[in-house]
Amino acid sequence: MMDGAAIKELSDRLATPGQIGETGFIARPNTWVIDDPAALVKPGPTADALKAYSLGAVRDYLAANRDALELAKLVVHVVSPQIVRVLGPIQMRARNREMYVEATAQNLTDSFLGKWMAHDEFVIGLQTRFAVGGDMAAVLKLVGNLTAEQARTSVDDGMTQAVTVKSGIAFKADAVVPNPVSLVPFRTFREVLQPTSPFALRVHSTMQVGLFEADGGAWRLTAIEAIGVWLTQELVGLDVEVIA
Repeated sequence: MMDGAAIKELSDRLATPGQIGETGFIARPNTWVIDDPAALVKPGPTADALKAYSLGAVRDYLAANRDALELAKLVVHVVSPQIVRVLGPIQMRARNREMYVEATAQNLTDSFLGKWMAHDEFVIGLQTRFAVGGDMAAVLKLVGNLTAEQARTSVDDGMTQAVTVKSGIAFKADAVVPNPVSLVPFRTFREVLQPTSPFALRVHSTMQVGLFEADGGAWRLTAIEAIGVWLTQELVGLDVEVIA
C-alpha cells in the first residue's frame, strides 16, 4: 500500500506536463494531449519581396547584398520569360522559401496576337510592339497596300493566301500573303535578345488583319534559356545558383 507521500509524488508527476522518453513529445495529463514541440514553434514573419522590372535590378541587388544574405544559399529561379525570382533556402518549419526579389518583364503582345483587328491598329501595333527585324518590313509593306475596296480570297491552301481586287476592300495590286512570317516581338526582358518566332498572317475580306503564333510556344524555352545564360554570366563570382 502506498503511503501519503508516495501518492502525492505520483499525483504531482501526472499533473505536470513532461517529456516522454527521448522522443521530444510532451504529455499533458490534465487534457490528455500530447504535443510535438516542433509544431508549437510557428515560423517567423518574412519580408515583402522587392518588385523589379529588369534583370539588371536582380544583378545589382545580389551584387550589393545590402541585406547581408548568405548568397551561397540563394536560388535565382527563371520562372518564365516574364518572371525571375530570388529565393532563399527552405525554411525548416514552414517548408517554404522566402522570396527576396521578383522581377517582371512586360509582354507587349498579350493583347495583340490571336485576334482580328483593323488595318490601322495592326500597323501601329506592329511598329510599337515588335523589334525591327525578320519579315517586319515586308509585312508592313504588304498590309500598307490595303485600300478601301473589297478583297476576295481566290486561293487559300492554309499556307498562302492570294487576294484579288474586286469591289470593296482589297490590295492595290494582286498579292500573296506569305506564311509563316518571321517577327521579333517584345515579350521578355530587354537585356536579352528577343526570340524570333514564326507567325501566321491572315487578311480578312473586311479589311481586318490577324497575327497568330505558329511555333507552339517554343519561343518561351528560348527566352528562358537566354535569361539563364545572361544571369549566370552577370553573377559570376557571387556563388548564386541560377535555375532556368
